[in-house]
Amino acid sequence: MKTNITLFTSLALLLGGCAIGPDYERPATVTPVTFGYGDTNQSVPINSTWWKSFNDEQLTKNIEQALTNNFDLISADASVDAMLGKFDTAKSYLYPQINANGSLTRQGVNGTDTYQLRDGVTSTYAANLSLASYEIDLFGRVRRANEAVRAQLLASEFSRQTLRIAISSNVAASYIKLSSLESQSTLARENIKASEEINTLNALKYQHGVIPQTTLLQSQSELQSAKATLAQLEAAKIAEESTFNLLLGRNPSRVSTTALEQITRPNLPSALPSQILQHRPDIALAEQNLIAANAKIGIARAAYYPSIQLTGMAGVQSLALQDFTANPTTIWKILPTITLPIFTAGRIEGEVKTAEAEHNQSLSSYKKAIISAFNDADNAIGQNTKADEQLRYQKERSDAIQTAFEQSKLRYKVGTIAYNDLLLVQQQWISAQQSYLQARQNALISTVNLYKAFGGGWDNNQNIPIPNMLPAGR
Repeated sequence: MKTNITLFTSLALLLGGCAIGPDYERPATVTPVTFGYGDTNQSVPINSTWWKSFNDEQLTKNIEQALTNNFDLISADASVDAMLGKFDTAKSYLYPQINANGSLTRQGVNGTDTYQLRDGVTSTYAANLSLASYEIDLFGRVRRANEAVRAQLLASEFSRQTLRIAISSNVAASYIKLSSLESQSTLARENIKASEEINTLNALKYQHGVIPQTTLLQSQSELQSAKATLAQLEAAKIAEESTFNLLLGRNPSRVSTTALEQITRPNLPSALPSQILQHRPDIALAEQNLIAANAKIGIARAAYYPSIQLTGMAGVQSLALQDFTANPTTIWKILPTITLPIFTAGRIEGEVKTAEAEHNQSLSSYKKAIISAFNDADNAIGQNTKADEQLRYQKERSDAIQTAFEQSKLRYKVGTIAYNDLLLVQQQWISAQQSYLQARQNALISTVNLYKAFGGGWDNNQNIPIPNMLPAGR
């Protein structure tokens, strides 16, 4: 028996040495050395907890809460665990499955006509180790299946990392928008206060016959317009808070933010080498999908070749319990079977064709992911650079018109300019202040988008983190 088992084991190891189908090779792609915007070419590490560089404790706390409580991310974690289970299952088929069985059978026979039967009660004790149907991986079908599932597992992990970057970026952007809306609401209140002062002054002037009623009505209209603007901003903040709370996985609540002017804007290099895109998990995700599709070609092609299944059993049996341990009867069997497809009416050809077509789709998606990443990063760098310029210009404009508005209020009070002249300067002032706040909001969000485009940050010589994918755990 031992000789036969050794023979079949050696045969399995000998025949399991090749795998049908193409081995994966990373496709060649044309990549730029640097991006198109910026004057420098620096390679610097970016902390993976990039949101801390804004020096805002509330922002950090909210992002960390979202990374713990966001329901989409919790679902993604569960998807990775599910794929880990599938990987364990696929890997198990590389090894024989051995089961232990034990039984006690009691049989009673009564009567006079007991031809070839033992009258009375008979006990049979049996125990064995059985080899479940084990496929000798002659042409690598099982190994290709394991390769495909492993790639799908890694793809689910990279998908989770991509989602993690998206959630942290969305929380940061939403937080900045809320801070901007609060600052714009504060500006709207200042405009209401200024409009009320002007309207009060106009009411006095109208009572003394200095100005016509139309001027008073015009100032009243401007005051109501300012109040309507504040209501609109407060409504926008309520809507944004809803989005923000959903990202954090919590019930509706008011959100407290740091003033927009107090949020530090990190300084990032204006250009980085294209190697930074090796830190983007979406590219790694597309490549793992391609690896899985490549392995499935081998799985489909393996159906053309014979499949060898091996089952077996070794055990002992006796009619008496004392003989079961002292002198049992030994039983064993080995059942190798071979299956060879003769006629499948085009089924295998169709499966191979489908696998090859899906591989081509995955290849196209992989190349598109790379091109998309380069354009995304180049756009993020360019937008960040131009956001700097817009912020600087809007700040200069805001400071200038602020001074002009203060002077115009004094001149109108003493009667050296008409109300229409003051109103024009007031409208320019509120427009300039709003544009500045919007420019600062855009500048901060462009920095967030830059971090996102660079793959969410990394340390020196650190690529995309890959968990330990050993069976039954990470």
